[in-house]
Amino acid sequence: MSADLIAWPLWLSSPLALLGAGLLLAQMLGLALESRGLPKLYGAVIAGLLLGVSGLGLVDAAVATQFQELFNAATALVLFEVGRKMDLAWLWRSRRQGASLLLACVLRGGAVYASLILCGIGWSEAGFMAAILIASSPIIYASMVSDSDASGVTVFAGANFVGLGNVIALLVLVPALAWLKSHDGGATAGFGAELGKQLARLFWGVAIALLCYGLYALATRLSKARARMRPGMLLAALLMDLGLCSVSAASALLSLLLMGVLLRNAEKRDNVFQAELRTGQDIGYALLFMMSSSLVQAQQLLNWQALSVALLLFGARVLVTRAALAPAPAWSGTKKNALAVSMCSLVSFGSLMVDNSMTGYPGLSEGANQIMAALLAFNVLVAPGLTWYGLRLAGENHEEDTHG
Repeated sequence: MSADLIAWPLWLSSPLALLGAGLLLAQMLGLALESRGLPKLYGAVIAGLLLGVSGLGLVDAAVATQFQELFNAATALVLFEVGRKMDLAWLWRSRRQGASLLLACVLRGGAVYASLILCGIGWSEAGFMAAILIASSPIIYASMVSDSDASGVTVFAGANFVGLGNVIALLVLVPALAWLKSHDGGATAGFGAELGKQLARLFWGVAIALLCYGLYALATRLSKARARMRPGMLLAALLMDLGLCSVSAASALLSLLLMGVLLRNAEKRDNVFQAELRTGQDIGYALLFMMSSSLVQAQQLLNWQALSVALLLFGARVLVTRAALAPAPAWSGTKKNALAVSMCSLVSFGSLMVDNSMTGYPGLSEGANQIMAALLAFNVLVAPGLTWYGLRLAGENHEEDTHG
């Protein structure tokens, strides 16, 4: 027998083989869950837990780092799609509905900040964490909408809320991060200098989006590309955007969201981008879910103090979101409840920076880091199910029509 075959466990040292095996397992488990009326993307969560640091330990942070650019590209597609679904004209025309979504973002940040202060977290750390927790996860929301084939007024409002929340979170995070970095023990620059650096990241993110969208529009018009040919050219522009943001340290989140906003609100031609990339997006969702759950450490949920604060913050965000929606007359009480529940997820600092290797900030105290770790673990394990339930509560989940 070949010595290579005798040493078959060495195959496990191939990150690419592990990634493929994990995705295969995720698909199998997902189909089993789907046949029982459950969200199939939980198959990726289970696969990640089995293969990750809380299971067999085959997929860890070192393996994840090797595929960082792939994860960033998958995240880029999600962020672009979130931006593409933001209807700026509707947010302005709807008045009370748009104002309710904006109020929800403000109240979420305020409720988290007050809760953290009451729990003994320092005000600068509380401000930093509150800025992050304004936003809902684009990945969790978009994946659950895709998984359940949901559509309707709640899904439309939710898509606008996710985009709005991420932009506001990023804008609030800029001064919060600058303050935290300038007051770190080893800080070499003051608050003004750090704030300037963070604002420059936003500026260059906007500039890169305008450049890449301009190149896409110019290329498609010069070549007279038909609708079915434009998705490939748009994907090339998105990769250019992500790459330029990466090498220039510009804000990839703002840049990619803006690319989506421009396609929806500035592009007048038909686009078939969503239909052409549906399969690729579904694989990207499974990949991101699997890798996120593979890095969840079970002990993060055993610290009862951190877990209690995490549960408090999760509950507070849902409650204040529901309260903010009360003045909006266009939605029924059930739709408002559904929207509040489906917005329960949160983003990590790494996701806001479009760098999934960043799960926290080293300037936070041990207690604050434990709370963030518990929040992110709870987010991976529970928030997708609550988002899926919110879509069902709204009556906009059409998976029965697809699989019935």
